[in-house]
Amino acid sequence: MSAACSPGKHSSSLSAFSLVLLAVWVAGSFPSQARALEWEAGPSVVVRGEFNDNIRLTTAEHDAVWLYTAIPRLKINALDENGELKGDFRFEPLRYAGGGDLDSNNFFADLDGVLKSEFDEWGLGVSYSRDSTIQSELLDTGITNVSKTRKQKSVAPTWRRALSEFMSVELGYYYADVDYEDGVEVGLFDYDINIFSVNASRFLGEFDYLSLSLYYTAFDAPYVGSEYWDRGLKLGFSHVYSDYYRFDATGGVRRTKFNNVISENESSSGFIGEVSVTRRFELSSIRAALERRIDPSGSGLLQQRDSLVLRLTRRFTSMMNGALTLGIYRNKSLERDFTRLDRTYYFVAPGLSWRLAEDWSARVFYRFQYSKYDDASDEAQANVAGLRVSYAWPSPAGGP
Repeated sequence: MSAACSPGKHSSSLSAFSLVLLAVWVAGSFPSQARALEWEAGPSVVVRGEFNDNIRLTTAEHDAVWLYTAIPRLKINALDENGELKGDFRFEPLRYAGGGDLDSNNFFADLDGVLKSEFDEWGLGVSYSRDSTIQSELLDTGITNVSKTRKQKSVAPTWRRALSEFMSVELGYYYADVDYEDGVEVGLFDYDINIFSVNASRFLGEFDYLSLSLYYTAFDAPYVGSEYWDRGLKLGFSHVYSDYYRFDATGGVRRTKFNNVISENESSSGFIGEVSVTRRFELSSIRAALERRIDPSGSGLLQQRDSLVLRLTRRFTSMMNGALTLGIYRNKSLERDFTRLDRTYYFVAPGLSWRLAEDWSARVFYRFQYSKYDDASDEAQANVAGLRVSYAWPSPAGGP
């Protein structure tokens, strides 16, 4: 992999500095007429308590834990006729009773800016997160037996050009750098990823939408000498039958080359895509989504992930809503010689929400989790139950 596609860990400090510069650029790119800007800020706080009888999803002997936390959050929004800037900042001081090393101070920051002209639209997203692998690696690798700190910073500029009233083209780039503190001892390795994409879309009519996209991905995990190059072509179609039906589908092929200690200059190919169907009723909705995608992983490898997710919502009264989400995930390495993290994971998650007052809301939830590695005879299960209460400070403009 060339230096352009594999920044390496020596560029981490430069990347962090670049993110700051890009964030400043987003904010500074708005017209100098500050009086035309409309600013909104929406502070809120969430108090959450949670019980988990197997937070590490392990088959070894373990104790149940209690989580308690108060999470402050701030959303901002700046809007004028030429663009928009959105920010979302959240601090999560998670504290556990009976959890040993699970305590963590998580932080999430996201900035998204859009500038528009008659035919062009420029976008830039910048994000930083600091969280625990107990949460962040649950779906990616399932390595949650110990709590390690994961730091991720990313930048995603885009440019969209309207070629006509019905057709447009978009260029995109995404860069992410992921670091694990002492992750090597549990099989988690720092990596960075570059993704380049080109997308052309066309409205076929009032209810139909067609798209064609090309992408190229370069993945590098320097510590284990693992490099991947993934490229693909996808065709997408959307159809809105009415206010109550929607169908979306994308599908295509990919070709992946990899070079590491297990495989040298080998390749694989396969299908990627997603199909989703949404049905809305007067008081409820249902959405089913089936997807196959290629994801980066802290294991030092790319993984193929198949997922089926079903979500149902129901409004019981003007103050009470219910939701039920069911999901099945199948993770599989692209390489036949590396099956350590091949596994099946599924969950069932019902919940009820109440609007207690204009600025107050509450939610009770339950989640059943199941995880089974192909190379292991045992299976792990967990039951999670909790309560969260939210308060959002009222805003004269209604908040962002």
